[in-house]
Formats: sequence, C-alpha cells, structure tokens
Amino acid sequence: MAAPATQRRRTRRPRAEREAEILEAARTVFAEQGYAAAAVAEVAARAGVVEGTVYAYFDSKRALLIAVMKQFYEELISETERGLDTVRGTENRLRFVIRHHLDTFARELGLCRLIVSEARPDVALYDEAILDLNRRYTGLALRVLEEGVRNGSLRSDLVPSVTRDLLYGGIEHAVWRSVFTGAPLDAAGLADQLSDALLGGILARPVTANGAADAAVLRLERAIERLESRMGDE
Repeated sequence: MAAPATQRRRTRRPRAEREAEILEAARTVFAEQGYAAAAVAEVAARAGVVEGTVYAYFDSKRALLIAVMKQFYEELISETERGLDTVRGTENRLRFVIRHHLDTFARELGLCRLIVSEARPDVALYDEAILDLNRRYTGLALRVLEEGVRNGSLRSDLVPSVTRDLLYGGIEHAVWRSVFTGAPLDAAGLADQLSDALLGGILARPVTANGAADAAVLRLERAIERLESRMGDE
C-alpha cells in the first residue's frame, strides 16, 4: 500500500542538503575530469540522484560549474581572512598568505587546474564566476602590503598592486608543472623559497650608522639650498 502523502513529505530531503550534495559531487567530478570531459550524468550518479534532479537545482552544466567555483572562492576567502586575523606582523602575514595559497593548490590540485586551464581562458565565464571573487581574494594580500608600507615594515617606494601581482604570478609559475602533470607539490618548501625571494626585495632596510649619517648630511645640504635660495630672493 502506498505511503500517505504526509509521510512521503516527511522523508523528502531538505532542498539545501540535496543541493550541497550535488555541489560536492560536481566539485569532485570537475576536479577529476575537467569541465569539458565531465558529464552531468556522472555528477548525478555521485550524488545518488537521477540526472533530472541535478537540472532541478542547476539550469545547466555551466551553472553547476559556476556554483562550484564560487563555493571554492568563498571558502578560500573565508579561510584566508580567519588565518590573517590570528597572525601579527607584515612579514608573517605575507608568509601566511603565500603558504595558504600553496596549501590550497596542493589540496585542490584538480580544481585549480580547471580554473587555470578552462575557466580563465573563457573570458565570459571568468567574468561571471571568478572576476569579483578573485579581486576580493587577492585584495586581502593587497591590504597587507598597503599596511606594511604605511607602518614602515615595507619599502616606502613599494607599489602594492604591482607586488600583489608579482606574488600571485610567481606562485602560479612555480606550481605550473604540478598543476598540469600531477607532480608532487612541496607546499611548505616552496612557500619558504618564494617568501624569502619576495620579502628580500620589499622589506624596509634598517638604517645603519653610515646610512643615518648620510641621511643627516642630505638633510643639511637641502636646508642650506633652501636658505641660499631665500637669500638670493632678498
């Protein structure tokens, strides 16, 4: 005998729970197979539903990919913000940003490969799914750099936006082989090397005794020039 309608409603899975399961399945399939090769039917099978159920939650395979990438970036932003809240000092905060970014590559290698090789070259897809989130994410490092310039930890002539691009561009270049060949990624060792290389060029140099003397001479020379200029005007 068929179960009463009220009983069937009680056993129905909550929509949010079912959507989360489909997203998790899609994230796994996209990471393993890439976007082009992935099939919605495979996503449905991993989630334990029929293919039509997937389309009841997401209009298309593209919409599913966009949801997966947005979820990935939102998690990445949240994790980085929480980590930065516990770290003090510009140098330590930059080292954290670099290490966490590399740890994410190592942990989510397949998904990072998809973003770099398939999503980014598709300008319309990148603009719709990633652009604003990527700005928010890289903006965290940008703020650390700007704070470092303001508090004197970093060189006063530093251009934070250029350094931010150098930071993420350097990381991407360093992990390129691992992303596309699956070669092991030593996130900890690479993070130390990249951090040392970057910080070596942007940290404010301490003023030595000779440096202090040179700065004093320069200030004196400028004062004399101003005085001579005023005397000449008289």
